[in-house]
Amino acid sequence: MADAILRHLQLLRAIPRHPAKSDVKSLHRTLNAKGYRISRRQIQRDLETLSGRGGFPIHSDGERRGIARGWSWERGAEILDLPAMDQRTALMLNLLQRFTPQFLPPTLSDELRRYFQRAEETLKSADAAGLGRWIDCVRVVPREMPLLAPKIDVAATRVVYDALLMGKRFTAHYLSRSAGGKEWKEQEFNPLGLVARGNLLYLVCTYWNYGDPRHVPLQRMRHAKLLEKVATRPEGFDLDEYIRGGAFQYPSGEATGRTIVLKVIFHRGVRTHLEETPLSGDQVIKDLNDEEVLVTATVQDTQQLEWWLRAFGDGAEVVAPGTLRKRLKATLTRAAARYRRARRA
Repeated sequence: MADAILRHLQLLRAIPRHPAKSDVKSLHRTLNAKGYRISRRQIQRDLETLSGRGGFPIHSDGERRGIARGWSWERGAEILDLPAMDQRTALMLNLLQRFTPQFLPPTLSDELRRYFQRAEETLKSADAAGLGRWIDCVRVVPREMPLLAPKIDVAATRVVYDALLMGKRFTAHYLSRSAGGKEWKEQEFNPLGLVARGNLLYLVCTYWNYGDPRHVPLQRMRHAKLLEKVATRPEGFDLDEYIRGGAFQYPSGEATGRTIVLKVIFHRGVRTHLEETPLSGDQVIKDLNDEEVLVTATVQDTQQLEWWLRAFGDGAEVVAPGTLRKRLKATLTRAAARYRRARRA
């Protein structure tokens, strides 16, 4: 009796949730691997018993023209937890759902939805007061100006995730900024990775048969179609190295992207901020007077650096390198000229 119960539990665990399915031959192979030496006919009888008198929400798609039956859990079937989900697991699933949903492939998100619901129920239970409180005590806020997330094509994004998961290429209509942001062109994408930056998601990829990696925002894709072509990685490509190389710091325009020794005079109030979060490992802060400090650090010359420096307004003055000082001076001069104009709202 005990052996039959254990066999039934293993059988139920081997059955996938709809629309996936598994036939008796596959289930027989799975149970054999678990050490249960029974016939396929016995497995068939077990399935009929479990779905009938057992009352479990599993069903078969019938047998048509000799095609073996495929068994699956009903799409909305309640999760069978043996043992029941513990509070620590529930908390981890809840945090995963709240803070990193963009990194879950849609197919996996669909499968986890029931587990997310069960996790929420577990944390709301009376005996979960300790861990249940944690979800009310943790939040993530953006460091930069909080902008609304862009609208994305859900169907196209699903294809992108599937392509990354399966190691396949795909085609999509892409709205390139180089074309003035008005013309949609079909491109073949060779996906290499996915990067989240704030509320934006970027696909790191190559186009067609070109070998130079680049990154494109997912909100500019639509009408995506998965291909049978296998995705390939350029020789020596590493996603972490691509990011560390400054690809997401926008080394474009007049910014060179090269490493520079930055020297900036800041208002003294910035000192604590830069001591806690340095610009680089070799950063040095020197007091100039009661009001100012000189900060020296090795950084990359990027547009992001310029945006950051401009945010300090008159609280920062670039001393070196001269090329960066010249660029910022020209930008701030143009900005001052705009504010000297008389305008009405």
